[in-house]
Amino acid sequence: MEKQMIFKTLSEYKKILEDKGYDVIYIGLYGSQNYNLDDEESDIDVKAIVLPSLSDVIFRRVTSITIECKNGNIDVKDLLTFYDVIKKGNFSYIESIDTEYYIGDKYIKELFKSFRPNVKSILDAMYEKRKALTHEYPSKHKEFEKWGYDPKQHHHILRLYDLINHNLLYNEEKSYLTYDDLDIRRRELMDFKRNKNNISLSIVEEDSDLIIERARNLIDYNYSYTYKDIDKEINDYIEKNLKKELIKSDIMSAREVRTFDNGIPKKDLEKFPILEQYKGQDISYIVYESIEIL
Repeated sequence: MEKQMIFKTLSEYKKILEDKGYDVIYIGLYGSQNYNLDDEESDIDVKAIVLPSLSDVIFRRVTSITIECKNGNIDVKDLLTFYDVIKKGNFSYIESIDTEYYIGDKYIKELFKSFRPNVKSILDAMYEKRKALTHEYPSKHKEFEKWGYDPKQHHHILRLYDLINHNLLYNEEKSYLTYDDLDIRRRELMDFKRNKNNISLSIVEEDSDLIIERARNLIDYNYSYTYKDIDKEINDYIEKNLKKELIKSDIMSAREVRTFDNGIPKKDLEKFPILEQYKGQDISYIVYESIEIL
C-alpha cells in the first residue's frame, strides 16, 4: 500500500472524529502496514488520542470507543485513558506511537515513545489470537465457511512469537517487526495469513498451541515490567490546552493592563494583593475573567 494513501486515510479519520466533536491530538497506525504484511484486503486501523474537555476532567468522563469506518477501525481514547493503557506496556498502543505513519502533536509522540512493551502483553495477545482463531465473528463468515477458522489469527500468533523471540534474543524492546520484501519469513506469513496452502484446522490449532508454549518458555519466570510515571507531563499538557480553550470560549475573557503613569487599578489591587509590590512601577499584566451561568 502506498504511503500517500495511508496518510490520506489518517487525515480522513481525523476529519471524521472532528466532525463528531473530538479535539484530536494524535492518530497513529497499528497493523499490517507497519509490518509490511499488508495486501489488497488489508484495512487501515489506527489508535487516536483526543483531548478531554474541561467537563470530562471535572466529571471524570472517559472516552474509549471504536469507530468502524469503510477502510478500517479507529480506536479512540482520551489522553488520560490512553496514558493509563500505554504505561502498562501494552505493545499495540506503543506500536501506534512507534509507527512512521502518524499525524498530530509531535510532543505527544516523543512523550509516549519512552514507554516500551511489556513482554507479557505480547504473550497475552497470542492467547487472545488463539481464542479468536476458532471464534466466528460476522466479518469472518467467509473464512469459517471455507476452513472452519480464521487463518489471519494463526499468522498473528506466528508474528508475535517472532517479536518476543527477537526482543529477548537481541535485548531489544520493539513493539513490532517489519519484514523485508525478500525475507522468506514474510512470504510464509503472507501464505498463512490467507491460508494459500489450505492447511486444516487441526494442524493450525496444534501449531498455534506449540508456538504459544514456546513463547511462554522464552520469558523468564521472574520477568517483571517496570512502570514509568509521567503524570506531571500529562497533567501539564492537559492544563495548558484547557487554558487555551477557556480563553477562546464564551465564558472567559482576558484583558491586558499597562499601568504607565496611571498606577494599578484599585479593583485589581483588591483582587490581586500580589500587585501591591509593583505600585508606582510601569508594568503590564493580563487578567483572566470568567462567568458561570447557574
